[in-house]
Amino acid sequence: MRIKVFTAPHLHEALAKVRKDMGPEALILDRQKVKDGNGDMVWHVHAALDQISAPEPRHRPAQQVPEIKSTAAFAQKSEDGQAPSKNTNAALARLERIVEGLGNAESANLRQALTTGSEQEAFDHLVKIGVCGSHAFDMAADFSQKRPLGSKTILWANRINPAKKHSALIFSGPSGSGKSTLVAKLAAHYSMKGIRVALLSCDTERMGGLDSLRAYANTLGVPFHPLRKAADVEKVLNQTQTAQLMLIDTEGWSPQRDTGLKRQGEIWDALSQRLPKDVSQRRVLMLPANMDEEDGMQQLKHAMTSEMTDIAFSKLDETQKPGKIVNWSMASALPMSYCSFGPEVPEQMGWLNATALTTLLSKYYRETAV
Repeated sequence: MRIKVFTAPHLHEALAKVRKDMGPEALILDRQKVKDGNGDMVWHVHAALDQISAPEPRHRPAQQVPEIKSTAAFAQKSEDGQAPSKNTNAALARLERIVEGLGNAESANLRQALTTGSEQEAFDHLVKIGVCGSHAFDMAADFSQKRPLGSKTILWANRINPAKKHSALIFSGPSGSGKSTLVAKLAAHYSMKGIRVALLSCDTERMGGLDSLRAYANTLGVPFHPLRKAADVEKVLNQTQTAQLMLIDTEGWSPQRDTGLKRQGEIWDALSQRLPKDVSQRRVLMLPANMDEEDGMQQLKHAMTSEMTDIAFSKLDETQKPGKIVNWSMASALPMSYCSFGPEVPEQMGWLNATALTTLLSKYYRETAV
C-alpha cells in the first residue's frame, strides 16, 4: 500500500492533487486543517492506494491520453468517411460517465469533510442550486450560520456614485441578455434621484436596435444618441458634457458571431481615450442567469479579450440554479455588480453584495435542501 500526504490551502485543491497523483481508486485516510510554518491555515490529506498498475512493456511506447471533452466532440466522421462504430460510441459514453463520477466523488469527499450536519445540509443546497462543489464547500459554514457569503472569496465592484463622480458604463453581452432593459432601469433609477443621465447605443446595425432604448429615453426625458462609428464619439461627448451618468447599450454578440464585438471595440476605445480622466469608466459584461452554465463559460472566455471590468446578471427570476453566477464570477475574476430580475422599469434590479447574494441563494431553501 502506498500512503502519501497532500497539502494545499483549500481542501478541494488537496483532493484534486490526490486524484491527479493516485487516481480515483485512492482511499482518503484522514483530513486535517493545520497551520504551516508561516502561520497560514492549510489542509493535510492522507491518501492510500492499494493497487499499483504494472509497468508498460518495454517494447510498447507510452501513448498520449487525449483530452476528454464530450461525445459530440467525437461524433464526427473519421478521415475515411466512416462514422464511429457502436462499440466506439459505447466506450466514449463510459468515459464520460467516469469523468462525471470523478466530479461526484470529489463533491462527496468535500461534503464528508464538513464537520456538522447543518454545514452538510447547506453544502447540499448550494450544490443543488448550481454552485460547484469547491465553492459550495468554502461557503457552507457561512451559509449554515446565515452569514454573508463570499465576502472574502468573491470580488465585489465598487458602487457608482454619479453625484460625486461622473461615470460612464458600457454594457456588453450576448443577444437577449437584458442589456437594454438594465440600462433603462438604471436611467430611470438615477433620473428620479436628480442625476443628469445620457443614453447612448452602439446597437446601430440591427434593424430596430435603437428603438426600445430611444423610447425609454423619450419617456424619461433624457438625451439619447446613437454611436455608429468611432468618429461619432467626439461629437456625442460634446453634446453630453453635462451628463453625470452615461449609460451605453451595445449590440449583442456570441463566440460564433463576434463581428459586432470587434466593431464596437473601436468605439469603446475611442470613448475611453476621449472621456475626461476624472470620469469613472466601467465595461460591464452582462450574462443572463437562464443561460446554460457551460455556454456562459464560453461567453466569458470570449468576452475577456475586451477588457471587461465588472460582471452583471439578468433574468435571475428565470432560473432554478442561480448558483451558477458564483461559478461565472469566480472563473472570470470579475467583480459582481448589478443584477436584474424582470422587465419592469425601474423595479426589479439592484446591486449585488455579499448580503444580497446570500438572500438570493437562500431562496427556496426549504424546498431544495436535502
